[in-house]
Amino acid sequence: MHQSTPDVHFHLLVRCFMTAHKAGNGRSMTDYLGRLKNLDTYIQSEMQKWHVPGAAVAVIHGDTIIHQKGYGTRDIEKDDRVTPETLFAIGSCTKAFTTMALAQLVDDGKLDWDTPIRRYMPSFKLHDSVASDQMTARDLVSHRSGLPRHDMMWYGSSRSRWELFERLQYLVPSQPFRYVFQYQNLMYMVAGCLIESVTGQTWESFVQQRIFDPLGMKESVFSVITAEQSDNAAKPHEIEDEAAKRIPFRNIDAIGPAGSIHSNLPEIATWLMMHMNGGQHNGQQFVSPENLKQMHQPWVVIPPVPQFDFVEIQHNAYGLGWAQHIYRGRMRIRHTGGIDGFITDVSFMPNENLGVIVYNNGGDSLSMSIAMHVYDCLLDQEPIDWRGRYKQVHDQAKAQVEEQTQKLKESQHPDTSLSHPLEAYTGTYEHPGYGLLSITRGDGKLRAEYNNLKFEMEHLHFDIFETKHELGETTPPMPIAFTTGVDGAITQLTMQFEPAVDAIAFTRVQAQPEQAAE
Repeated sequence: MHQSTPDVHFHLLVRCFMTAHKAGNGRSMTDYLGRLKNLDTYIQSEMQKWHVPGAAVAVIHGDTIIHQKGYGTRDIEKDDRVTPETLFAIGSCTKAFTTMALAQLVDDGKLDWDTPIRRYMPSFKLHDSVASDQMTARDLVSHRSGLPRHDMMWYGSSRSRWELFERLQYLVPSQPFRYVFQYQNLMYMVAGCLIESVTGQTWESFVQQRIFDPLGMKESVFSVITAEQSDNAAKPHEIEDEAAKRIPFRNIDAIGPAGSIHSNLPEIATWLMMHMNGGQHNGQQFVSPENLKQMHQPWVVIPPVPQFDFVEIQHNAYGLGWAQHIYRGRMRIRHTGGIDGFITDVSFMPNENLGVIVYNNGGDSLSMSIAMHVYDCLLDQEPIDWRGRYKQVHDQAKAQVEEQTQKLKESQHPDTSLSHPLEAYTGTYEHPGYGLLSITRGDGKLRAEYNNLKFEMEHLHFDIFETKHELGETTPPMPIAFTTGVDGAITQLTMQFEPAVDAIAFTRVQAQPEQAAE
C-alpha cells in the first residue's frame, strides 16, 4: 500500500471517530418521541414534494422501535397502501449482510480478513497482477481494488455470477491497488463467490442459514423474482415530469451479494439493533465484538465530492460494508442502497444508541433527506433543508451531463459524412469482459443493443455517433466511434461505458445479415 497522503488521512480519521461526541445516552424514549411529534406531517409533505408514491420509516432507540410506519402506496396503479411489513429493495444495504457473512467465517476460523483470497479461490484473476495476487477479503469489501465501477458490465446482463467472475480479468483498473476508495459492486459479487468457495454454499444459502434464520427474518428475500410474488411488496417507480410512473423490477441476482436483498422495516430493524447491541441478539453473541468492530470502523478515506461538501458532515470513510462520517459531532454508521425504482437509507449512531431506516419506491433522494431530518430532530438540532440540498446535488449532476452533451454537439465537424453505407456498420461486436454488443439498422437509422439495453444512434460526424438511452438524466453521454481496418472494413467500435477509463473497445466478430433496402 502506498505510504503517502491516504495513509496519513486514514490515521487522522480514526482519531476523529474515536473522539466523536458521546453524549445523549441518558435521554428517555419520551424525550425522543416528543421530538418526533411532527414526523408524520413532515414525511407526507416531503413525499408530495419529491412526488414519491410510497415510503416506510423506522426509528430505533436502544433495543426498542419507537416509530415504525408505512406511508403512501406500494403501487401507484393500484393504490395499495404501504405498511411496516411491506417489502422494499434495500439495494447496496445488502453489502453489510455480505460482510457479516465474511465476519462469521473469520469467527469460524475458515477465513482471514488479510490473507490473499487466491488461497481460498485460486481462479481469481484481475487485469492487475498485483491485485490478483494480493487482494484480500478486506480489500474486496472496502472498495480499494483499483477498479472503477464498471457497472455497465453487469447491469442488464443475463450472465451468471460465475460467468461475470471469469470476465473480471478483462476490466481495466483506473487506480493502483489499495491506493484510493472507488465504489465497486463487482468486488462484492466476488465476496459472494469467496463465501461459496470456502463453505460450498451459495451466498444466498449461507446468509439464509447464518443470518436470516437466526434473526427471524422470515419475509426477507434475495431476488426480485421472489419479491414480486409477495402480496405486500412495493413496486418500483421513477419520477418523470414531476409524476411517478411504474417501471419494471431490475433483476440483479448475478451480483446479489452487492445489492439484491428485499426486506421490510421490522426485519431490518432487528438486524440493525443487533449491530447496535454489540453483535448480540436475544442474549446470544451473533458475531464476535472484534469482527463487529472490523465492519464498523473506517478502513479507507472517501475522497471529498464537491457537490456533497456539507459543513455538518465531516470525515467520510468506509469500513467493511458500512460507511462512516461525523454528523454534527456524532459518529454515524450508515449505508444507502439504490436499484431501479428504490432508494434505502439504513444508519445508526452508536454513541447515542439511535438508528433510522427509510425506504422509498420512487428511486429518489427522499430516503436520505428524511433520515437526516430525523437525526436533526432526535439530536434537538435546528433542522436543515435536506430536500433542497439533495435537489441541488441532482440538479448539478443533471446540468453537468447537459454541459457534456452540449460540448459533444459543439465538437461536431459540419458537412462530414459516414465513410460507409449504414449496413456496413451493422453486426456483432465483442469485448472479452463486457461481452457482446450488436448494431442493427431500421427506419434509416442505426441502433445499438447491449445487455438488453437499447441505444438510439444519431450521426455526429465522420464515423462517430451520439446515443440516446433511458439510463437516467444524470448518466453521461455514451458516444460510439467506429474504426476502419486497412482493408477498408469496419473492424471495431468504442463506447464510453465507464467514465474513469478509456472507452471500451468492442471488436467486430460477425457482420449483420444483409437487410432489405430501405
